[in-house]
Amino acid sequence: MTDKTNILFILQTLRTGGSERVVVDLCRRLDAGRFNCFVAALVDGELRETLRQMKVPTLLPRIRSARQDALNVIREISDFIGVNGIHVVNAHHFTPFFYGFYGAKRHGCRIFYTAHSRNEVDLVGKAWSVLGGILLRFSDGAIGISPDVTEAIRRRFRLRAARALTLTNAVDHSRFEVNVNVKAKRGELGIGEADRVIGCVGNLRRDKNYPNLIRAFKIVEERAKGAKLVIAGEGKRRKDVEALIGELGLEGKVLLLGARNDVPEIMKVMDVYCLSSLREGLPLSLLEAMSAGLPVVGTDVRGIRDVIANGQTGLLVASDSPEQLSQALFEVLTDKKLARGLSERGRGYVLREHGVEKWVGRYESLFSLNGSGRKAAGDVAAGRESLTG
Repeated sequence: MTDKTNILFILQTLRTGGSERVVVDLCRRLDAGRFNCFVAALVDGELRETLRQMKVPTLLPRIRSARQDALNVIREISDFIGVNGIHVVNAHHFTPFFYGFYGAKRHGCRIFYTAHSRNEVDLVGKAWSVLGGILLRFSDGAIGISPDVTEAIRRRFRLRAARALTLTNAVDHSRFEVNVNVKAKRGELGIGEADRVIGCVGNLRRDKNYPNLIRAFKIVEERAKGAKLVIAGEGKRRKDVEALIGELGLEGKVLLLGARNDVPEIMKVMDVYCLSSLREGLPLSLLEAMSAGLPVVGTDVRGIRDVIANGQTGLLVASDSPEQLSQALFEVLTDKKLARGLSERGRGYVLREHGVEKWVGRYESLFSLNGSGRKAAGDVAAGRESLTG
């Protein structure tokens, strides 16, 4: 009989995104002497191989459509929980929470719902928000990755304040302390030694607003000789992005790298990192870029402005304004003193406020089998906030 806590993380996909990287980092960093990690996901992706290499057991339920296969998915997840003796379920996003709830309750597990952006919470329909509120009252609590997201959870599902807590995203800084032959890496990616590189990492989704970034880059490219834009990520909007690149005549200057497992190395070839989103939760990729020592530019929207102090840890510009975005990027590319100052202050901020050790410790306390889930949650939340009531 093991005294380890068996944790099942349930994800929407195994593609490379913020919530997926949170789960992978937890699987890497949770104390292996106390915790065993398992993962289930509704959609396959490149992180399945990463999890395989980490020897994390993974479930991919058979799903063709939510309407056809909902009961099958619920049953498969429930069976996986039972077979593996899961103690704690942590579902990231609402749909995985819905699919995992029955199995968690059937097998006497604690279950926590984690939301990663206000937008995903706001998009939960009225009927689903009523159902979600009921399910959450019978769960062990909800987690927001920023205070804003936590407040959105409380409002949308009509929860008492004590039923949700905030565990802000953190960065495993050691991942970005890599030695890279920058010249060789640039050559591998098709980037010249003297090229000035703007970079971004993230799924190709509408809310990332890549058209804004690409149009801004078109203006930068006309002013700064040898500029390149590198985008690492995959998603449903790829064809739209490719069409815009062709329309603006930027083939060979905007590089779509697809999903990558060498992001820390790719960041070493960048000169500035840009996140041009319409909305964010607490953007992990931005924190990672700052941890890697890159100066950052972002749009002045919820989530990004929670990370960037304009003029101090990065530059903020109005959302959906290619002209303003291009000017900020041009300034960072051409002003070495500005870039160096933003880089140093940004990295210092992430090291100080988003260290992974404290973050992992709070999750370990939350997931611990020592005492009830609600008591453990009370121990990790600021001000001894609990998830009771």
